[in-house]
Amino acid sequence: MAARFASFVIGLLATTAPALAGDTVLYGPAPKWAEVRETAKIDTASNTALTLLDVQHRIEGETLNVYVDQAFKLGSPESLTQSGTSTASWMPDKGDLTVHRVEILRAGKAIDVLKGGARYEVLRRERGLEQRQIDGMLTATLAIPGLQVGDVLRIAYSQTTRDKALQGKVQIDSTLLTLPVEAGFARTTVSWPEGMAVKWQAGPAAGSPHEIVKDGWHSVSVPLPLPKREEMPQGVPSRFTRPPSLEATTFADWEEVSRVFAPLYSTKDAIAQGSPLAAEVAKIVGQSSDPLTRAALATRLVQDQVSYLMNGMSGGNYVPQAPAQTWTSRYGDCKAKSLLLLSLLEAIGIKAEVVAVNSRTGDAVPDSLPMPAAFDHVIVRAEIAGETYWLDGTATGTRLATLGDVPPFRNALPIRADGAPLMAITPRVPQVPMVVVKMVIDQRAGIDIPALVTATTTLSGMLGSNMGAALGQASAEQKKQMIESFGGSIFSTLSKNGGLVTDGDMSFDPETGMATIAVKGIVTTQFGSRDGTKRMDLSALASASDSFDFDRSRASWKTLPVDLGSARRMREEVEVLLPVDEPGFKLGGKPDYEAIVAGTTVTRKGLLEGQRLVVSEDHAALGGELPAADIPIERAKSLRLKNTTPFLTAPVTAARAWRYQSAGLKARLAPVEAAYAQAIAREPVAEQGTALVARASLRGGIYDLEGAISDYDKAIAIEPDAASYTRRGSLKRQLGRVDAAIADFREALKLSPSVDAALTLADTLGYAGKGEEALKLLAEYDDMGDEHSAVVQVRSDVLAYTGKGADGLKEIDALIEEKPGDTSLLNASCWYRARFRIGAEGMMQVCNQAVERASNASAVLDSRAMAGIASGNLIAALADAEAALKIAPGQVSTQYVRAWIANAMGKPDSKTDLAYFRKVMPGLVQEYARYGLR
Repeated sequence: MAARFASFVIGLLATTAPALAGDTVLYGPAPKWAEVRETAKIDTASNTALTLLDVQHRIEGETLNVYVDQAFKLGSPESLTQSGTSTASWMPDKGDLTVHRVEILRAGKAIDVLKGGARYEVLRRERGLEQRQIDGMLTATLAIPGLQVGDVLRIAYSQTTRDKALQGKVQIDSTLLTLPVEAGFARTTVSWPEGMAVKWQAGPAAGSPHEIVKDGWHSVSVPLPLPKREEMPQGVPSRFTRPPSLEATTFADWEEVSRVFAPLYSTKDAIAQGSPLAAEVAKIVGQSSDPLTRAALATRLVQDQVSYLMNGMSGGNYVPQAPAQTWTSRYGDCKAKSLLLLSLLEAIGIKAEVVAVNSRTGDAVPDSLPMPAAFDHVIVRAEIAGETYWLDGTATGTRLATLGDVPPFRNALPIRADGAPLMAITPRVPQVPMVVVKMVIDQRAGIDIPALVTATTTLSGMLGSNMGAALGQASAEQKKQMIESFGGSIFSTLSKNGGLVTDGDMSFDPETGMATIAVKGIVTTQFGSRDGTKRMDLSALASASDSFDFDRSRASWKTLPVDLGSARRMREEVEVLLPVDEPGFKLGGKPDYEAIVAGTTVTRKGLLEGQRLVVSEDHAALGGELPAADIPIERAKSLRLKNTTPFLTAPVTAARAWRYQSAGLKARLAPVEAAYAQAIAREPVAEQGTALVARASLRGGIYDLEGAISDYDKAIAIEPDAASYTRRGSLKRQLGRVDAAIADFREALKLSPSVDAALTLADTLGYAGKGEEALKLLAEYDDMGDEHSAVVQVRSDVLAYTGKGADGLKEIDALIEEKPGDTSLLNASCWYRARFRIGAEGMMQVCNQAVERASNASAVLDSRAMAGIASGNLIAALADAEAALKIAPGQVSTQYVRAWIANAMGKPDSKTDLAYFRKVMPGLVQEYARYGLR
């Protein structure tokens, strides 16, 4: 029988100290009280996998009896393999397991497997050892003999449980079967003697259970499976997503639950005079007279000196081991560690009590019936100077600075001799940020150059302690991987392509409980083009990316609140370093701003002084829940906060990448080049390809073409790929090495055949005078689909290169007639006429139309500038080139055109620019010479 059905009776917190207990499987008939379904009523012809699931609970005095009858259809070889071995798990100190039947239903007959002598073999296994849990659970297994595909396997068993720790009380929390899991016949029932005080409830969405009183017994039955649960939207509290269950309890109220457990947490004689624990108390008292400091020391002692081990054996599921035993063995579960902490706190004069909580669905506890199964954890509640402190002995990293942090459990039940009702846990914003991130973004090399980043993150409390524990067990290689992973998460907030780690370090301070992770690396420039300017948005700030968008559009979702999480505090500080010799950067957005969004107070401070910007943000949240009606209001606040994110605008005089082969600007690159070298050396040779390609991208962008080619040579030697061949080919063409470029483009097409790769190769073939091959390649890849326009434009260029420019223009004009709404084709016609000096009579008219209808004004202005040159109107051409560069200053070809025009007009400074282009971009100069710019 599957272990998941055994969980019906084990429960969330299994019961203890049974009257009947056994470590062997018993065999016998079903209990007389159980309603046993007749075999003839089981539909063995159906294809439903679960043909029967009958779970019956009966409360008799202080004993809980559970009868389970289930049948599985073995409709395939896979199901035969999966269900061919029956397993059952139970806890021998909690009660007996009795097997009533193991039958194979085949062809209208029932084959009794037990009658044939088959018996379960009992094994002890601890399934939770990896999570530091031992529960004493036994597992019985039986390989079912003679099973065949098409059989129905029926197994029935029962368990009895009685728990002295509950002082005669009984509880049931049985999960209910829900669609899409189908069943032939399924139900879950609970029954108890008429007149016995039992509370019950089924839900959520449990339909209409049948409740009757018959023959002196009160019973409730839930037909199964229940309808499929309605899909819940994102962000709802856990009580809305918990699975439906049938609950029953003989506890009158929460106060009774509290009273029943109070004796288990008595601290009388817990710390004997002269004992090792008494010595620890003396140490704490001797270190400080401050109650808060004492409480922090006691909590740290329990957290750090006693390891966690959940001991569910010998009544341990509810009964904590004695503090002296916990201290001697140096391990214990939440009960043992809480009782130890409670004893220490009382010994040092601090008022405290143990409270029960639910660590997973704390918000759902008030919806539960009063019973211990509503909880899965215990902690300590202390009162110091009128303030409440929630201390968890199983947590880690608690120090004086974080003592006041409130756990996210929402509700607690104080364990008191005179009883107590449920208590809401009031959240409190932490005094110390749980996470502090300090980031330095070094853009001193220039606005077009990759940024050097140093990010230092400090984690406190449990986050810091957990990181410290991980560091204590990590090897050097594992630490390196942790740094890489952390760097990747940080760099991804700055660049969609991430970044490269150049160095890093991780450390932990046990006295403060703080872990520090420092990472250095390179990311793409933080300045992007926007509205004709270069602008840097501070995307590293949480407010720049946070969104509050929760869907409550369905009618059934309208009232569902949003879970805002637990109370928390974090701090960010971003420092930006700008080029020292480029004044004029301007700060926009709202560098100083404060807002409360969805319960989180965001406080921002920013200041630009000289070439250094510093912006900090503090986020302080209480957590809790937000009513659905407030979602639109908070969404609007979130959007406004995002829109206020500070940004920097660069001066128009800032140096651009294409200028960096000049001596003055080259000097800026030394730190960046050193960082790339460090990133490359950080990896084994076989894994250096990514960093080499990244450096090649930088070098190509600043027109260190030889350096970029060298990097691609190394990257291709490590791992050849089409993208690297294509990029290297483009660099070679920029250097005028057309034949070498063709060779690379051929390799790229071979490795990854595509229309784009074919167009690149065909264009270069045509440029090199290999028109026939180019046209043949274009014909092969022209599928007349979405890429047809691009194919036609390349074919037109090839025709022009071979002296058939008029034919090429006809093809472009035909495209314009075919796609009159594609304004880019007007630009293509203008550009083609201007370069190849064809169709001069209508050239300016076409170019003017292209400019008027342009979606990319800088490109069409560049084309019209070439048309102005072709028509001899250099003044108009210069005006168009300069207008294009105002929109896109980094448009290098336009920079060259402007320099050429200025030289043609006799402006002396232009000769220096032209000399620079001839030296740095000979391929570009050669190509434009072909267009008449000699």
